[in-house]
Amino acid sequence: MSESLIEAETADGFARSRVPEAAQGSGWKIFFIVAGSLCGLPGFILGARVSAALGFHVAIGAVAIGSGVMALLGAVSAYAGSRTQMSLAMLSDLAFGRFGGRLVKLVIALSLVGWFGVNISVLGATASDSILAMSGIHLAAPFITVPVSVLIAIVAIRGASGLERLGMILVPIVVCMLVASVWMTVHQLGGVLTAGGDGTLSYGGAVSAVIGSYMVGVVIQPDYGRFVRKPFGAALGAAGALGIAFPIVLLASSVASSALGKPNLVAAMIFLGFGAPALVILFIGAWIDASACLYSGGLSLTNQLNRFSFKQVIIGVTVVGVTLSLLHGERALLPFLMVLSIALPPVATVQVAAALGSKSLRTSDVQLRLSAGIAWLAGICAGGLSYCGVWRLTGIPAIDSILTSAVFILVYRLIAGRAKWSQHLVTLTRSFGFHPKEPI
Repeated sequence: MSESLIEAETADGFARSRVPEAAQGSGWKIFFIVAGSLCGLPGFILGARVSAALGFHVAIGAVAIGSGVMALLGAVSAYAGSRTQMSLAMLSDLAFGRFGGRLVKLVIALSLVGWFGVNISVLGATASDSILAMSGIHLAAPFITVPVSVLIAIVAIRGASGLERLGMILVPIVVCMLVASVWMTVHQLGGVLTAGGDGTLSYGGAVSAVIGSYMVGVVIQPDYGRFVRKPFGAALGAAGALGIAFPIVLLASSVASSALGKPNLVAAMIFLGFGAPALVILFIGAWIDASACLYSGGLSLTNQLNRFSFKQVIIGVTVVGVTLSLLHGERALLPFLMVLSIALPPVATVQVAAALGSKSLRTSDVQLRLSAGIAWLAGICAGGLSYCGVWRLTGIPAIDSILTSAVFILVYRLIAGRAKWSQHLVTLTRSFGFHPKEPI
């Protein structure tokens, strides 16, 4: 990437334009970004919980299924970003029209900014408790969240390059820590492998938890995939991170926590006397995860706010996120974010369909694509009904919303295709002097 292109990405993150080919790289970029985002406390907690609920030997299957579904969805989403060279915000205009795209981008931005605030709030509380357990020193959460938020903003401003570099640092560190944790508890490995689960999660619930843990990440894959030159390389990078790295992190991190009866790998490593490395991973994992949320949320807002640069938007969003964290805003935001977690997956479905199914990738002046809007609403309704237990297709609300939107789009295109061929047939018969009634 040339120096001028690096400066351009730093200035606006290509929020309003396609990523030029000279700024694109290999699929390793998306692999390290996604894999790094998965190497944090949420993954360690999830792995320990699934293993404790099902037993390690049963958890292997649940994790494999959930990761496989995520790998497929992530690969398709990343492929769409690479093929179009567009961010998620730009794909919104392509799929939903100008006006519809604005609404979608606002929903995306609110969701990601909210998750950023929640992430740093949880980080502050967890780090404060860990430091107290290790040293007996009480460090209030705000003294952690505020400086860490500055570092998060710096990485977000650096764009995909900053996220990739952070992932390249974090992934090897986590691999070493996972190997060390398994080695140090190897004498208890037999008990871990044969132990039964406590039944706090059903098998389907465990699969749902694995899928839901990174569903928002799947939605924002075009923001990373657009920086990969070959669409297949982008798909392979996302699939490798979600289908290989993710299950390894979930299962390997659960070994030490299960053997020692701890809620997550960080707590287990602190118990084993490796508190400092555990805290390093805790901070870097939260750093890249929150930076990814801030980055994509900033792109979505910058795409709409023409008066502000990407850097200015990131700074403003960081201030909002820190304020929410200090006010414990996650207590009020979580119900709202649950609604958004149902609303976002069908957005990704509609946008991927538009990216992969359109011959022309130019955004038009269409204000609202009614078919895309209806598909989105149908997905939201299906996901909401599934979440409330009124109606279920797979038992996983996010997947139910995706499938519903996909079916609607498929049916619409079949009907539209039939109408198009019907019109062609009318034109053809008229050229021979016949005048059939329309439509045929």
